[in-house]
Amino acid sequence: MALFGGSFNPPHLGHVEMGRWLLAQAQVDEVWVIPCFLHPFEKTLAPFDARYAMTLFAFAPCGRGVFVSDVERELGGVSHTIRTVQHVCKLYPKYQFSLVRGGDIEVESAPWKDADEIEKLVTMITVPRGPGSPIPNISSTDVRACIQAGKPFDHLVPKSVGVYIITHDLYR
Repeated sequence: MALFGGSFNPPHLGHVEMGRWLLAQAQVDEVWVIPCFLHPFEKTLAPFDARYAMTLFAFAPCGRGVFVSDVERELGGVSHTIRTVQHVCKLYPKYQFSLVRGGDIEVESAPWKDADEIEKLVTMITVPRGPGSPIPNISSTDVRACIQAGKPFDHLVPKSVGVYIITHDLYR
């Protein structure tokens, strides 16, 4: 089982392709997509319920191999990766978990709370990002910037996510 956490602020086509890539290349049975509840680095995020709904919409076409979890809402408080990993390992002791990180945030994982402990509990899967990667080079920051500038962003997000953003007037 691959744990794929993130802000998903908003989820974009790069996230969806990461999920597909994991199922195809990382030899995992399932991908559990986990939007964070409260960002540990105090990033400003859209409300959790909106990000969770958009993440459900974004990954729905991936089918049965991808499950969107609200475990970090259940845990409440700041979403430290170690706490989430410990929680799912305790709930599902017979499962072997991997933790997904994009190649673009590999450097950022060093300041994660208890990073060494995380690596003892799970195998790390680094998904290639950037030039030559099979994953579209899109960031949520790019999506939000397009929206704030009034530029088209439909090429960056699944259609259902774009409709949700417009309908709920997010990121303006």
